[in-house]
Amino acid sequence: MKTREIHQKGVVERQAEALELVKKPGDVAIVERGVVRSLVMRCPDGCGDILTVNLDGRAGPAWRLYDGKDGLTVFPSVWRDTGCGAHFIVWDDVIHWTNDIWIVRRDPILERAVEAKLTHDFISYVDLAAALDEIPWAVLDACRSLASTGAAVEDRDKRRPWFKLAGQDRRG
Repeated sequence: MKTREIHQKGVVERQAEALELVKKPGDVAIVERGVVRSLVMRCPDGCGDILTVNLDGRAGPAWRLYDGKDGLTVFPSVWRDTGCGAHFIVWDDVIHWTNDIWIVRRDPILERAVEAKLTHDFISYVDLAAALDEIPWAVLDACRSLASTGAAVEDRDKRRPWFKLAGQDRRG
């Protein structure tokens, strides 16, 4: 059965120790030896598989782990191209299934910060998040909220959504 939240089971030094901790869908353990190495997770889809998400860029393509006051966030999404084919986002200990409708959280403070960074040229929400030192999912949410009010425009033709201020280009 699918779960909609993750359950942090601890930080360990070895993969084998992490495997012992993740028993139920959504259980996660962090492997850390000097630096954060990986996130070991029991697939939240309920298929029973163990997923290992690389968090160490020295070992190849890596996801980024954010450990904030509201929980763990992983960026980008986790998309299994084998097994059950699960595709999901982990944001503040919540699993958002990518086939669900995106729910806008409405963070007016972050929306103002994002709007102040937007120009009349498209920019990736990932680049905006880096400029603001924010979680990319939160910035995407703020951008989509701004687009829903007409303050911003979203370009969905690119691999990742890009945004700009609404209105005509003011450059001369």
